[in-house]
Amino acid sequence: MFRKKILQIEALLVLGRKKLPPKQFIFLSSVLVGIMAAFAVIVLKYFAHWVYYSASYINSVLKLSFINSILPVIGILLTVLVVQKILGGSIEKGTSQILYAVARKSSMVPKKQMYAQILTSSLTVGLGGSAGLESPIVVTGAAFGSNFAQQFRLSYKDRTLLLGCGVAAGISAAFNAPIAGVLFAVEVLLVDVTISAFTPIMIAAATGSLVSTVLLNEEILLSFRGKQTFDYHNIPF
Repeated sequence: MFRKKILQIEALLVLGRKKLPPKQFIFLSSVLVGIMAAFAVIVLKYFAHWVYYSASYINSVLKLSFINSILPVIGILLTVLVVQKILGGSIEKGTSQILYAVARKSSMVPKKQMYAQILTSSLTVGLGGSAGLESPIVVTGAAFGSNFAQQFRLSYKDRTLLLGCGVAAGISAAFNAPIAGVLFAVEVLLVDVTISAFTPIMIAAATGSLVSTVLLNEEILLSFRGKQTFDYHNIPF
């Protein structure tokens, strides 16, 4: 049933690709990539937290004083096992691989990167490894954008743009920071971006932030309100 729904959506998108002007299809694609990247971030967060809480529960039962030193090692071993048994024996990590894909591989990111970082990084971070989720979020978002573009045979320019949309949406969804997502995508990945490309990236970032806010309902860690109004008389100073 789920596969049938996916095929129906793909059929509608293929029709939209034919009927809509290219610019309008890119706008629609940026929304869809933003939604997919946001869901990937949500799964990544939930899985990492689930691993952490599971490890904490085991620790509370066993009450071993040295278990905090062992858990990161277990996380690394499990990650190696996942890479060997599920991911074909190799996995490329880090933001540098996305830059390499844009420059050398026509912005084509392997499909397995849509889920590889979720599995490996959640195990590593959830069990206390000294790593963060920022880079996995960037790689996962880029993979969704790139593979969406590949699915509909978009050009290298549009493929790169949707890759940037995925990155912006991922960062935006993870940290509820759409402006940071846009700036990261433009300054780090799309250094030669044109003004027209800003709109899809902003749409994707806003979509990612909105989906994450609605589904996660996370509170703001640091809340503040400016109380001093701007006084233009101070401009000479």
